[in-house]
Amino acid sequence: MHQKIYESVERFWQTSMLAALEDFIRIPALSPDFDNSWEKTGHLAFAVEQAKAWAQKQGIRGLKCEIVKDEGCTPCLLVEIEPSSADKFERSVFFYGHLDKQPENEGWDADKSPWVPVLQNGRLYGRGSVDDGYAFYSLLGAVKVMQELGFAHPRCVGLFETCEESSSRHYEAYLDKCRQRLGDIGLVIALDSTCGDYDRLWIVRSLRGMLGGVLKVQTLTEGVHSGEASGIAPSSFMVLRNLLDRLENSATGEMLPQAFKTEISDETVEENRQVAALLGDEVWSHFPFAGATQPLSRDALTCLLNRGWRPEMTVTGIDGVPKVENAGNVMRVFTAAKIGIRLPPGVDAVKASRALSQIVTENPPFQAKVSYSSTVESDGWTAPQTAPWLQKAFEESSQAFWGNAPCYFGMGASIPLLNVFSKTWPKAQFMVAGGLGPNSNAHGPNESLHIEYALKLIASIVWIVANYKE
Repeated sequence: MHQKIYESVERFWQTSMLAALEDFIRIPALSPDFDNSWEKTGHLAFAVEQAKAWAQKQGIRGLKCEIVKDEGCTPCLLVEIEPSSADKFERSVFFYGHLDKQPENEGWDADKSPWVPVLQNGRLYGRGSVDDGYAFYSLLGAVKVMQELGFAHPRCVGLFETCEESSSRHYEAYLDKCRQRLGDIGLVIALDSTCGDYDRLWIVRSLRGMLGGVLKVQTLTEGVHSGEASGIAPSSFMVLRNLLDRLENSATGEMLPQAFKTEISDETVEENRQVAALLGDEVWSHFPFAGATQPLSRDALTCLLNRGWRPEMTVTGIDGVPKVENAGNVMRVFTAAKIGIRLPPGVDAVKASRALSQIVTENPPFQAKVSYSSTVESDGWTAPQTAPWLQKAFEESSQAFWGNAPCYFGMGASIPLLNVFSKTWPKAQFMVAGGLGPNSNAHGPNESLHIEYALKLIASIVWIVANYKE
């Protein structure tokens, strides 16, 4: 039976899903944070309309699709699929994914492009392929395969958004609006996640939270000759470095404030030790290091704990700095840095954000003008204890489709909505998985979907939903 499932999934990929994903890649459906004119350009609306039209052509029995949109808010696609038999479960299966995208980014290979799909070496390249346009087509495709093979399935519902890359700021209102139609949920499946390799089913047990904001330092009201001012006026960049040093040890990358940290349990360490033994140097070696650059640590366990359970900071943008080719001998007026801090699960993001603001704005060097504007405050997430039936389905799926046992680990990124789902449906189980594995490069150049892994993941969903229990 497992072989039939995989063959049906493979046929679905060739006859329907591949073309749909290629069409999706061609849409520059930038998330609102990266396209202020998103309503005028209409790309997000078109992505949702195209997904709806595709779904309605698949012949999925009991399917209803509806575009939900409030004024000024990005659209969502509400999906309802009636159960295959009269034996209805009290709680349904919920599908989550998103159809908005990150911007193009620079550095794509000459034969690839963010908006032109390319099939190469078993991967589908293009923006949104793995993050996470494939989720919508995969989840509905799994139901299609179940119906073709005669598997009974529970009621399945989904609410697919177009604002995930902009903090899902419209999603909770839509969730409340559609709450009655969605009903109670017993299993949430989200595919906007990662895998350690492509040799087994990877299930994410935890995700980090996120702080984001802009730290701005101003020391002058207009630019002045650096030969005249240096040694007298403090540079805004020097003050910015000093403030960032309050947050991070720049020699090691360790975050300093206790407000960002959590205690790591022995159970978590042991789980990560097993993953480290499995992956070894692959934990860090697949990153595109330049020249002789070394990772912060070559110890796999340390890397995993850093990524999943320790706070880490990244400066993702700088304002007030001209390009090198245009930089004269001028002391600049200001420097502003966009910073992102990943928080371990269990750390209160709102409290951590207040602490961050206080740390960087109190008593600035030389009484410089300093401001911090918070843009993101989201908590991390930890999965509830896995039910025996779901644990068994994970094991059976991984063995059947990959020939290896599944692996469980923590993801370094964030999916803020998982906390919303946990609070909305406290009895729900979770399957958080995805194709964001080595060299998939979501958000960066050459984003790609590992096709074989995606097909096996769809096959696993077929098996898991077919074995759904309450």
